[in-house]
Amino acid sequence: MTYVFYGLASSIELAIFLFLAHFWRKANEKKESALQWRWTDEDSRNMWIDAAKTMITAAGIAAALVASLSVTSERPSNPIVIRSVKVATISLIICVCASMPLILALSRGHENAKSRAIEEQRAKGMKEPINQGALSNFALGIVLVTAFLALSGFFLGFLFLGRIVWHF
Repeated sequence: MTYVFYGLASSIELAIFLFLAHFWRKANEKKESALQWRWTDEDSRNMWIDAAKTMITAAGIAAALVASLSVTSERPSNPIVIRSVKVATISLIICVCASMPLILALSRGHENAKSRAIEEQRAKGMKEPINQGALSNFALGIVLVTAFLALSGFFLGFLFLGRIVWHF
């Protein structure tokens, strides 16, 4: 069962990596359609930030519950449970800690993209209001790396929480 569990955990990590790598690859293709993969507007930014906030909330609550296991008078003696508690707690803390820079990168990246679009519009002599733009490679990279860390921590943390319950 241990091999199945770690196989599942590895598969989840690989799926998250491939999912986010797909965004990077599509955004950096030498095609006209590549721009749509890095485009950001206020609605999409808010949606991604809400997802990051949800991960922070869920991971924070779960980390607090796992941490409360370690202060009870009856400590688990099963080494699988002890290791799973440690990995789950660390993974959930990584999720919370990576979600904060993700939110900041999304916010700042969007503002930077928006200001570049406004400058391009001013250079053309147009004055329509703009609330969107294309993320730079740097901003997109920071967003994708922090999203990988946050999603990985989130899913691994909850996977190891399930393992704890399984072995109680």
